[in-house]
Amino acid sequence: MAYRIGELSKLIGVSEHTLRFYEKEGLVVPDRDKNNIRTYSEHHKLWVEFILHMKETGMTLEALKKYTKLWEAGEEGTVEMVSILVDHREKVKKQLDIFQKNLDLLDKKIDFYQNRSADNTSGKLYEEFVDRKNSKKEHRFLEE
Repeated sequence: MAYRIGELSKLIGVSEHTLRFYEKEGLVVPDRDKNNIRTYSEHHKLWVEFILHMKETGMTLEALKKYTKLWEAGEEGTVEMVSILVDHREKVKKQLDIFQKNLDLLDKKIDFYQNRSADNTSGKLYEEFVDRKNSKKEHRFLEE
């Protein structure tokens, strides 16, 4: 099946501008019909979906460009493609650890405020938070 830029845009949920940008950056090269209108095949659709997926993981444009060039080169680029993916996987894992720590903190804060709210003692929560932070700093300072 062949898609025009507007059709593909709607189908995969990105703007036509994004598809043109990906083309300009060499990430996807659509076919052209006899009137020079862009046409995208099912293969193009799947490739753009892959690009979008990798962007969602935080892969940089530069890494995507390099990966795309290697992919286009075929078998000879496989080892380096795997290296790019392995490196990126490590970055994603680090981000996940950061997100998990932040999620844990959010859960603690929500629990703290919900318990205070239930006890009807939520009047000066921020001041109590600052006092606790300051007392922890003083405690750490005295331990050093």
